[in-house]
Amino acid sequence: MSEVYEVEITTNATEMPLEKKFAALLTLKELKRKLELVVGTEASSMKIQLFTSEGESKGEIADETKTLKDLGVRDGYRIHAIDITGRNEDFKDDSMVEKYEMADSEYDKRTDSVRAWKKKMQENGGNSSPSVNNVENANEEAAKSINVGERCEVRVGGVRRGEIAYVGKTQFKEGVWIGIRYDEPVGKNDGSVGGVRYFDCDPKYGGFVRPVDVVTGDFPELSIDEI
Repeated sequence: MSEVYEVEITTNATEMPLEKKFAALLTLKELKRKLELVVGTEASSMKIQLFTSEGESKGEIADETKTLKDLGVRDGYRIHAIDITGRNEDFKDDSMVEKYEMADSEYDKRTDSVRAWKKKMQENGGNSSPSVNNVENANEEAAKSINVGERCEVRVGGVRRGEIAYVGKTQFKEGVWIGIRYDEPVGKNDGSVGGVRYFDCDPKYGGFVRPVDVVTGDFPELSIDEI
């Protein structure tokens, strides 16, 4: 079995770190591609900095042809990814609720998104401008096909998988929300927000997302190569 490093991922888009596992023989170029959804930019616009488990800076790693092992990455290290364009500064979100990010080209392909809902409204002669009611209607419709206990996939800071743990209204924000019990500690809570518990899970294994950002189905846990 090939060597694997469990590292902490941080970006200039969010202060919430992620814990990920990567093969030691993964090249820097391949790593950048895996981090595109996390950082919110293309691999070509990404700079990577490396820190030890004690927080000591090892500087920038830039040779995309080298493996993580050759570049000095070790188990427990922190990889800090920076969007050199600065565009993802607009994506910062320090709340306990997960924020949805996806490239426009990918988002346009979805048929269960708010954008798809608004397009449908336009085709049916509805108002072309976004409205709170349209957004909430899309979420309510999406929630009808989501059930507690189902496996799911969520694209918030990367591809994440888990189990539906809660479907319904919350006290932290209006509308319908989906509580996710993630397979890995990539969430933002333990199933509770603001002192109110909606479901049970270990710290960092829980998260809340909008129904339109959840796809249910036969989603097994991601393998190391898919993370």
